[in-house]
Amino acid sequence: MQQETVTIILPTYEEVDSLPSLIDAIAEVKKQTLANLQLIIVDDDSDDGTESLISEKNLEWVRLIVRRGEKGLSTAVIRGLEEAESEYCIVMDADGSHPASAIPNMISALIEGADFTVGSRYVQGGTTEDGWGVLRWLNSKIATLMARPFTTVNDSMSGFLGMKRETFLAAKDLDPVGYKIGLELIVKCGCKNVVEVPIHFRTRQLGESKLTLKVQWEYLQHVIRLLRYTHPNFVSFFTFAAVGVSGLGVYILALMLTPLITAIWIAMTWNFFWDRKYAFWDARSKSIFVQYIGFILVCSVGAIANYFITTWFVNNSHGIPLAGLVGGLSASVIGVVFNYVFNKALIFRK
Repeated sequence: MQQETVTIILPTYEEVDSLPSLIDAIAEVKKQTLANLQLIIVDDDSDDGTESLISEKNLEWVRLIVRRGEKGLSTAVIRGLEEAESEYCIVMDADGSHPASAIPNMISALIEGADFTVGSRYVQGGTTEDGWGVLRWLNSKIATLMARPFTTVNDSMSGFLGMKRETFLAAKDLDPVGYKIGLELIVKCGCKNVVEVPIHFRTRQLGESKLTLKVQWEYLQHVIRLLRYTHPNFVSFFTFAAVGVSGLGVYILALMLTPLITAIWIAMTWNFFWDRKYAFWDARSKSIFVQYIGFILVCSVGAIANYFITTWFVNNSHGIPLAGLVGGLSASVIGVVFNYVFNKALIFRK
């Protein structure tokens, strides 16, 4: 493995206390196994002594990039990958949780044909240091479950990642948010053969954890973005139907306070606002006024069709119990499909 060129990407923000021991560990890997190893540290203007530390160490194989006015682990990783010139790239956290000793095994997996490799806590041989905490463990498991539509990787939340640089260069439409860049890369780089390398995951020894409610919210947003990327029509229709259900509640409430026509208009306006934002997220470049008028017209046709279908069921029930309810539900389903198809085809065309 002495001939392979490898770049370690290390995104940092206020991690100066953890860096010395981690750089030493990476230096040992370079000495023992990967002679052509380079380290790129991408720091988000920590102003914590990181720049002075790297300057004092003065290691020719270590490069520091300081981003001014921009923050975010995912975008820092992408910047590092863009700057790398080696055949292989490894991404790892700077807090000491990822063992540098696992890097050669991850490179071996890539050499043997893996598209992508993950330093994993959740495969045979992988472990997590005691004291990690039930809530953090549960959070990791739930996040992994949410990633199931995209990958069967057991530790898809791992930040310890490896890939060929050519795989990264083939990525399409990278649009990361938050801290979980691995899932973004697996999906957008089209990685099918993902190999998990067992690691011992240590808890943070120094500094403060970056796992906050904001990070969890960003992960949820990221999952939604990826679903839109991999299953756009399903997400669009499901969201449209969900907004329709909420609009029914708005309609019932408005009907208690306003005339029928006003209640219908309020419900349609409610649906338009949320459908434009979430169901047809990719078609908002046109005039909102034109789209609003078109949406109202299409949904008015659907509402009229709903009325006649329900009336037909009631008048031709021949004693069928709950004919009105059956007719109303059938008409609602037909109305949702009609409204979605025509709004997508005519009003919210990309």
